[in-house]
Amino acid sequence: MEIIPFGSKDIDNILSREPARAEYLPFGAVLLNRNAQILKYNKAEGLIAGREPGAVVGKNFFNDIAPCAKGKRFHGEFMKFHKTGQVNTLFDYEFGYKGANVRVRIHLKSQPDGQSCWMFVKRA
Repeated sequence: MEIIPFGSKDIDNILSREPARAEYLPFGAVLLNRNAQILKYNKAEGLIAGREPGAVVGKNFFNDIAPCAKGKRFHGEFMKFHKTGQVNTLFDYEFGYKGANVRVRIHLKSQPDGQSCWMFVKRA
């Protein structure tokens, strides 16, 4: 099986063709619809965030799971996707999580159909 590196330019197409591969990524992968509802949440992200993947599917990422990410930088980038269906950006972010700051690198990448986007998360 081909290794998919974090920040890969073609990762959205690979996961579009083979969605089950998201479970085997060595970094967090969260699939969000245009309203920020979680459609998929892989095991690696569950380990990073300390959450059970099955318990977060269907919830709103910014309201229910990570309200700390609702600031200008993170939420602002997502809102570009919400409005246009297109996003491809990498940025560093610091989550306030359980009383500690967790530094991560985020890659938001829209799916080819523009109806959902992947949020890839790697600890910095």
